[in-house]
Amino acid sequence: MSLIENKLNTMGLSLPEHVAPAGSYLVGYQTGNLVFTSAVGPRTNDSNITGVMGLDCSIDDGYEAAQRTCLRILSNVKSIIGDLDKITHVVKIFGMVQATTDFNEYARVVNGCSDLLVELYGENGKHARSSMGVARNPFDGVVSIDAIFEVTD
Repeated sequence: MSLIENKLNTMGLSLPEHVAPAGSYLVGYQTGNLVFTSAVGPRTNDSNITGVMGLDCSIDDGYEAAQRTCLRILSNVKSIIGDLDKITHVVKIFGMVQATTDFNEYARVVNGCSDLLVELYGENGKHARSSMGVARNPFDGVVSIDAIFEVTD
């Protein structure tokens, strides 16, 4: 087991089972030393965190959804590179938060993903980031996030 997965275990977290793409696309793609992931949400094979920020979800619910989404992203990256210890830097994440038009705290929600990456990778987990509100995410997920990682062989 990788050092990163050991860290997750000590935090009481684990990578979810791989969820197949919902269409004709890849969960991610590696080109050179970069891995680009497709956007995913907090859905696993047996559950999902659904709802709308500003309507029926608290900031804590959104934060948890973003953290769970981060675990799914890492699971997908592991399926591409084989070992999460090969990640040398988190380059960027882009979070889309399902929200009402008057909700404007997207950053606090997407922090669930960012905070976990920084906790796992330290300074190399600090990344550029975008977050925005959307009317709907696939499978009604509270968040949908994609990422770019720098990796080594």
